[in-house]
Amino acid sequence: MLFALFVEFGPTPPTEELLQEHLDWLFPRFSDGTFILTGGLDAVDGQPPSALAVLEAASLEDAQERLASDPFIRAGLCTHRLVPYQVRVRAAGLDDRFADDVRAIPREWHRTEDGAVLGEVAGRG
Repeated sequence: MLFALFVEFGPTPPTEELLQEHLDWLFPRFSDGTFILTGGLDAVDGQPPSALAVLEAASLEDAQERLASDPFIRAGLCTHRLVPYQVRVRAAGLDDRFADDVRAIPREWHRTEDGAVLGEVAGRG
């Protein structure tokens, strides 16, 4: 299942050490197939800084468990909300569109303990 993750940061920015812990936690989760994309949302109209991510997990509970170990969440630096997400339409050529501007982390295809395939489009082997 896919999920949209909405993150809202509090007034205290992370220390450099906590930011590095978060990145050290986050990047392997791209490789293992959990995260598909992440990015910051600009603060507008007096709203606090926030972020948006799309991730994949076997269930809402699985997604929540995966996020529980995020250093930002453990430190109480942000609040978050997970919402089931279904892709209905996507632009062709996404790699071409973002290739020079966005870091790409290779994704490994794998099966979860219950046999679910993560990272594989239905109907493809």
